[in-house]
Amino acid sequence: MSRHGLGHTIASLVPSASTPVQMTPRLITGVLALGLATIGMVVASLCAIVMIEQINRKRPKGDLVSYFGFTFWKNQRIFNEYRRLYPAGRLHVYAWSASALAIVGLLTCALCVGLIG
Repeated sequence: MSRHGLGHTIASLVPSASTPVQMTPRLITGVLALGLATIGMVVASLCAIVMIEQINRKRPKGDLVSYFGFTFWKNQRIFNEYRRLYPAGRLHVYAWSASALAIVGLLTCALCVGLIG
């Protein structure tokens, strides 16, 4: 018995290396969803970087958009300026789609591993 009366120690809660993990369909789906979320985040980031590069091509040297630091307001400004400068451009659509894919992947992963629901 532990001194806090919980009846187990922290070491008993951590599975040992010899304990096999049951690969259930739910766990496999969660791992795949996490991979999908990661891909979505990387693609969205790459699209944002390319949009910044294209915006900076049309701006004067002293007024360039920084590649570092992404906030909600900066992203809004980048997306709005990209749409203004490149009305036929599709990068903003790809970035939003990849972001949506990442959110769906993270929510699916959280559901599969039991964090929510």
